[in-house]
Amino acid sequence: MMTDREQMMHPNVVDGPYDLTLNGRFLTQPITGVQRVAREFLSELDRMIHAGEADLRVRVMAPAAGDLIEAPVLKVVRVERAGRLSGHAWEQAELPWLAGSEPLLCLGNTAPIARLLTRRGRTVTMVHDLSYAYFPAAYDWKFRALYQIIMPRVLRWSDAVVTVSASERAAISRHYPFMADDPRFSFTQNGGLEDRTMADAPPFEGRPNDYLYVGSLTKRKNAQGLLEASLILAREDGASITFVGANGPSFEGTTLDVPSDLEGKLRFLGQINDAGKIFEEYRKAKALLFPSFYEASPLPPIEAMSFGCPVVASRIPSLEERCGDAAVYCDAHDTGSIVEAARSLTSSQARWADYAQRGRLQAAKYSWGRQARDVLALLKLEGV
Repeated sequence: MMTDREQMMHPNVVDGPYDLTLNGRFLTQPITGVQRVAREFLSELDRMIHAGEADLRVRVMAPAAGDLIEAPVLKVVRVERAGRLSGHAWEQAELPWLAGSEPLLCLGNTAPIARLLTRRGRTVTMVHDLSYAYFPAAYDWKFRALYQIIMPRVLRWSDAVVTVSASERAAISRHYPFMADDPRFSFTQNGGLEDRTMADAPPFEGRPNDYLYVGSLTKRKNAQGLLEASLILAREDGASITFVGANGPSFEGTTLDVPSDLEGKLRFLGQINDAGKIFEEYRKAKALLFPSFYEASPLPPIEAMSFGCPVVASRIPSLEERCGDAAVYCDAHDTGSIVEAARSLTSSQARWADYAQRGRLQAAKYSWGRQARDVLALLKLEGV
């Protein structure tokens, strides 16, 4: 129960019973793509309820162990913390009983198997991707073994499964053919920055940094090709490149060292959980480099476009689906192609301005509100 003081501070927040419980394990995890999506969904759901667009009583159930990372500021939705475990153990062993029989929404790929087996309440799961299956070498055997047990059951037994793009729905269906024609399986694109798009984004000459990359430096993100292209741009063009994302200069899965004479041109900021700080990097960069081998529905290209920062993207189905004609495409397997695409944006201000405008129009197509309404429809709740 809420204390009197808590009720005074948050008069719109209600105690149960609840119409919906969110699996809040994501609030205790470092904020990468999956966690960003879950947080944006949560913020949008809170806004919708507060604005009277949805008549729901909602809570987020999170592990009590450990600290919340960048605790969200919510007006209506309540965060409850309970249990003794953390991580997958909390989700599988404690969440089924903590959530009771209320509808449960799991936004982070996995769901509690015991709940799915007992059919204790309706469960909808957002499966962003199956990267453990597509890129097994990037994960240790324990992680792969766990997901090989969990994921087929999540896909088969959830009341509804939603992924984040048409291309990812096709990819999951190829890996698990039983999902191909399953009416429970749908997709809805991730949102964008919407009203947070900055109209005062600097022009080309007002951007101090040449190139930016946002994402983890891993094999599936093409860290090796990205770094090779960055060294060419730094050495031959004098360009500066900023990297935002986990793994820092250790470059998981790469063999490339940064020469000492170019260290000042390559700036590694590491993992940043504060989205506002990432947005500042978009404002300062002339172009985003995103030559990834694999994505489902990535946030950085659309976010960069919102800040008038044109995008170099690999020509893969999910990025073509998400970016449309607003990106300059490259062959992620060809370092020369990445370099050529980058130069094509920054060597011509007219071309840069054209793609900056295309990007703003493309980014405006994406809405967290639309995604939230799509997912809520799968839960079949009254009051939506």
